[in-house]
Formats: sequence, C-alpha cells, structure tokens
Amino acid sequence: MTTQLGTLEFTRTLGADPVRVFAALTNQADRMAWGPPDVDSVVLIEDQPEAAPGVRETSRVGPRDNPYVDVATDWIVMEAPTRLIYAETLSAEGETLGCSLATFELSPEGAGTAMQASIQIIGFVGEEMMGEFEGGWTHALDNLSKYF
Repeated sequence: MTTQLGTLEFTRTLGADPVRVFAALTNQADRMAWGPPDVDSVVLIEDQPEAAPGVRETSRVGPRDNPYVDVATDWIVMEAPTRLIYAETLSAEGETLGCSLATFELSPEGAGTAMQASIQIIGFVGEEMMGEFEGGWTHALDNLSKYF
C-alpha cells in the first residue's frame, strides 16, 4: 500500500453569518445538499446521530446510482460558531482509501463569514486518491459558497 500525504488550504467568503455557516457544516441535511464531491455524486446520511464531539457518523458517497464509498466521520471539536474539527475515513469494498482531518475557522466578515479550511489528507491507494481528495473538497466547498 502506497501512502501519500498532503494538505489542502481553502479560503472562502460566504454570504451568511458564522452561526448559519457552522450549522451548514454540521447539519446532515445541509451537508447532503452542498457536500457531493462532483456534479454526478450524492452524499447519503441516514439514521445517524447529530454531530457532537465524540460521535461517529457513517454515510455513503459516490455516483447517484451507486454511492459505494463508506465514510466514517469522527466529530472532534465543535466550538460554535468559530471552530470545527473532524476526521473522515473513506473506504470501499473493504479497502481503506484515505483519511482526512478537516479544520474550519470561521469569523464574521461584514454580513457574511470568512472561512479558512485546512484539510490534512492521507491517501492509501496511490497518487490518484490525492487528486480525488482535492477535486472533491474543491467542488464541495464551491457548492457551500453557492449554498448561501
């Protein structure tokens, strides 16, 4: 198994206050709306506990007709409405594809929110996984910007 390491940094200005942005980052229905990693994919979060530190949530992501990637999200730090940290582990067909540690810092900016996201990533199935992470996070956070 090849291990690839990386860090993705994103900055966005969002058209909602930090309270609403924090809610959109943690609410399951909101995340299913803005979180798909590309236009042909879905995120399915069903029958899971609400996000809280120490909670593990499981979901599925992938093509609309076959969301085959299992995602385990471990909520670590939730300091509403300014800081959020969680870890995700992605696997498919019994193989761990990669992990990420996502840190979001939110601050008021005018009537909206300045968001800084730092995503530390580890890929286990080759360099292509790093591209999948980057493309998925970029698309999802672009969707989050449009969501407001």
